[in-house]
Amino acid sequence: MMKEETLRDIGEFECIHRIAHDLIYRPELVKLGAGDDGAVFMTPCGYDEVISTDTMVEGIHFTKRTMSAADTGYHLCAVNFSDMAAMGAEPVSFVISAALPGDLSITWIESCYDGIRECCREYSVNLLGGDITGSKQGIILTGTIVGIVPENQAVKRSGAKEGDIVFVTGTLGDSSAGLSILLDGKKEEYPMLAIRHQRPKPQIEFGRILRESGASSLNEVSDGLSREINEIASASRVTIELEKERIPLSDELCRWGQDCEKEPFCFAINGGEDYELVGTISKKNWEYVKGIGGVTGIGHVKKAGKGQVFLKDKNSIKLLTIAGYDHFRS
Repeated sequence: MMKEETLRDIGEFECIHRIAHDLIYRPELVKLGAGDDGAVFMTPCGYDEVISTDTMVEGIHFTKRTMSAADTGYHLCAVNFSDMAAMGAEPVSFVISAALPGDLSITWIESCYDGIRECCREYSVNLLGGDITGSKQGIILTGTIVGIVPENQAVKRSGAKEGDIVFVTGTLGDSSAGLSILLDGKKEEYPMLAIRHQRPKPQIEFGRILRESGASSLNEVSDGLSREINEIASASRVTIELEKERIPLSDELCRWGQDCEKEPFCFAINGGEDYELVGTISKKNWEYVKGIGGVTGIGHVKKAGKGQVFLKDKNSIKLLTIAGYDHFRS
């Protein structure tokens, strides 16, 4: 049996040669792409730039048991692009820093970049280069995304106002349940939940629609709804009340919860990596948004306050404490 080539076999520059193709999907914004010490790109007149970064570490964010190489590459792009959606911005330019062990097969990294190209192509994002270095601690992938948003229109966490409706896009809890399913080897039984974990969809179009519709605040659901809505309440200095029965759950999550005797709501409120959007909007503007489909009202902003969130469950109201993912406590 022929030995599979590793990065140590081919070296850094041959690795770069093999993956550096089909990188540009919006050529009108690029003056100089990958290949030099820096890329040169343009920002259209009348737009602000938005920049963000996210890192994926093997053993924390993914394992070869839970994600294929292509899934890992797609996921890296999606979680970065999601940061743009949460600002009402459009992702346009992406760079990647990869720390890779020498014994990693070249097939893995080529497949990873296939997933990266797939996501960049899907959302028309230019891949402008990056950096590759060695690692003695497993695979570490860092993406930096640059987006554009009409001048002075980026949506922040700090804009929630008394009387606003609180909303979320999509359904919550699917990704964290999907991780449990992958670890249990039950992907075939619950395929949608597994895909929601492996290949999340950044809500770029919803971010644009919500910005244009006057959303007063936005946040992405990356570390659990309890954490993200508390971030909005704290940044906006308001008191928020959510209604448990209105938080949207997928049919497959409910079926899995029933089959495994697990509470789906716990995954929805505390599970991470759904990459849906949560935010607030005035009652007047909500009348337009609620008719779009895929957006659910789950509560309201009660008043100015100390940045607290309460959860109403039938006749009881309790303080919603932060229980989402924390890298240094979880």
